Amino acid sequence: MNQGSFNLIRYVIILAVFTSCALGARGQVNPRTVGTVSNIKPTACPAGFANQAACSTAVVTCPDVADIGVTFGLTPGVSGTIVSINGTGGTEPGGGPFSGYVEAGFSIAQFAFTSPWEDGGDILASACRPATMLDFFHSSHPDKPYCAQGASAGAAALGYALSWYGLETQLDNVEMIVGPVLTNIQKGCEVPQIAPVTITPTNGLPFSDAPQFFAEAKMVSKWTGQQCLPSGESSSSANESWAAQSIFQTGALLNYGTRLAGWGCDNGLNPSSAQSYLFFSEVTSPWTWTRLSDCTGAEGVSTAVTPQGVKSSIAITSDMLAQCVKPS
Repeated sequence: MNQGSFNLIRYVIILAVFTSCALGARGQVNPRTVGTVSNIKPTACPAGFANQAACSTAVVTCPDVADIGVTFGLTPGVSGTIVSINGTGGTEPGGGPFSGYVEAGFSIAQFAFTSPWEDGGDILASACRPATMLDFFHSSHPDKPYCAQGASAGAAALGYALSWYGLETQLDNVEMIVGPVLTNIQKGCEVPQIAPVTITPTNGLPFSDAPQFFAEAKMVSKWTGQQCLPSGESSSSANESWAAQSIFQTGALLNYGTRLAGWGCDNGLNPSSAQSYLFFSEVTSPWTWTRLSDCTGAEGVSTAVTPQGVKSSIAITSDMLAQCVKPS
């Protein structure tokens, strides 16, 4: 073999390795398919939507799950779009406060489904519904900063969208508040129960939190089709089913083109902080995680403060405004 041929082969090998690494680092090779939004009709905005929002009803269609109705709203804005996703089943519009975003010129996008988006027997497949709405909002302003915040199961919707539905190429910044709560459903449901998770925040002192869905077990059982936290040892088939519906499992994308921030209560009243940290501890792209004290109940962050004594709503808004920019 002459030197020219050798150099050509070496170049091809290096190029192949570089391409493989780049694909592994960012961008899923075969993301799950988002659905479609159809039958859009203007409507009066229900309670909970931001001031000046223009609202519509529509139908979201996704593979492998039933169609679902949705009401969505969008306020005027020139700086970009920030989507807010509510917790539980996403049947109410995502909350604020939004004043800081509006003053900075951002459009506020919200949506509320007619029934819990997790319904359908397979949460991973059902996560197509909020992912479709995220994709839908992005398509209207693809050249502007596009960011999102989600609370509890709303943060889980964002986790699925990033890890499975190809939204890591769209979202510029994500604020995950008391979630994602469905990161590892098996650890939340299996018996014998696993030990509490040690959380090491980037902002605040370490603490422990249990990942089990104690108060939420009935709801998670309905969503997954398996009895969460059974009275006896869980079966191998149940464990496999929970694992296969979790955000993080084999095949999940772990490195995003999206900057992430997590915010979790330190009172141990539900598994949101443990499940959130299980998510962040696996992610390999840049992130921060802030310990919040003085939460009201399990997930009431409106009264919470950061380790520096800053009200959580102010800290989250400031972080979003600093990070919701198009990468240079």
